[in-house]
Amino acid sequence: TLPEPGPDETLDSIGTAGVRVLQRRTGYRFTLDAVLLAHFAATERVDESGRMLELGAGSGVVSFLLVNQFGLGPVDALELQPAVHARLMRAVVLNGCEARVTPLLGDLRRIREHVSGGQYAHVVSNPPFRLADAGVRSPDDERAVSKSEVACDAPSVVAAARYALMPGGGVSLVYPAARVAEVLGLLTQAKLHPTVLRFVHARVGAPATRFLVHALRDRDRGLAVRPPLIVHGEGPGGYSAEVAALMDPPLAESR
Repeated sequence: TLPEPGPDETLDSIGTAGVRVLQRRTGYRFTLDAVLLAHFAATERVDESGRMLELGAGSGVVSFLLVNQFGLGPVDALELQPAVHARLMRAVVLNGCEARVTPLLGDLRRIREHVSGGQYAHVVSNPPFRLADAGVRSPDDERAVSKSEVACDAPSVVAAARYALMPGGGVSLVYPAARVAEVLGLLTQAKLHPTVLRFVHARVGAPATRFLVHALRDRDRGLAVRPPLIVHGEGPGGYSAEVAALMDPPLAESR
């Protein structure tokens, strides 16, 4: 029998392949960033077919999208928080991913304790965005760890990716637009050379809110800046046509 959501959980569906995840009602909940990151990672990888690693997997939505919607993987999904990891393990069964998504419980700051170095073709992460000392910390620990850099910061994410990647392997990240100079600098210092950059805007004419970056270990191919990704528009659900195509199966398929 498939796992059922507990009394404090919701069962949510996302994407065109019917990916399902278990989330705490009052805890951190995934956002559109997860879908945009999975699509970006699948689109921008060049020759990085092979095993993937998700750092800070949370509910597993990025890992499940990578394997079920985009046909990539297998993926090792590293998550720090035991309760979140337990939900991730149940969601592996829900999505029929037992052979393709492997949940790992552990701290990416101690990456060497959990995985062997240099074995991954591609690393992805939708990491905590907010600097640890910026704003009011959430009183909910799960939400605080997922949103603020209390348990991992950008240098830790970059260092873990560098360790895990094979030479020529790629890393795909999503961060707030205001942190673009910092993150590109950290990647370059680690000899993870940025090759693709794409800014995310809520609407045409609005300032960027996020950026997606793809970088290669020890391989500098120059940086391509893609056209802006616009989230909202005249497409289904109020999304732009590009985002709407990632969110729901075509009506003909769902009948």
